[in-house]
Amino acid sequence: MQKELLSAYVDGEHVSNEFTAKLCQDAELQASWRNFHAIRSVMREETSVFLGADFSAKMEALIDAEPTVISQPTPEAVEQLPFVQKLKAMFAPLTQVAVAAAVCLVAVLGVQTYNAYQADKAADLPVLQTTPILLQSAQQPVSYNAPVKDVASPEKLEQKNKRMGAMLQHYEMQRKAEEAQK
Repeated sequence: MQKELLSAYVDGEHVSNEFTAKLCQDAELQASWRNFHAIRSVMREETSVFLGADFSAKMEALIDAEPTVISQPTPEAVEQLPFVQKLKAMFAPLTQVAVAAAVCLVAVLGVQTYNAYQADKAADLPVLQTTPILLQSAQQPVSYNAPVKDVASPEKLEQKNKRMGAMLQHYEMQRKAEEAQK
């Protein structure tokens, strides 16, 4: 908390007579005061302070002095927790049953699909048929005759031609009207 107030004091935000008196009496705050000003001067490039070779050694010592905080347990530590041990004991049989059920499902579906495919294939092939295949179907001679139901009568053809003629006349009238408007 003192260093935050000191930082604000250096920035000119929290200037008070009480803090100034405390700063003059406390040696640790004075050291921080010097460090803050040195940092500010280096960052603003106001000084030609060379950090030197001992700077790395000091920084390494400061980093080594920092307390190590482990926020996440190691995998070995998690394995030893009783809750994890209970979960393993409970889920191991369930996993085995799930794998066995999946294998059974695949086997049953595979056999059913294979049998259905074989049944369809067998139904298409005549197995014990004594009559030749050519005689079984109703044979028709090859000809150019079309079925009677698809043949248009002369009256239908005439009506169709009249409708097409009327459509063409209507189109020509619309085209001429559009050209006249332009």
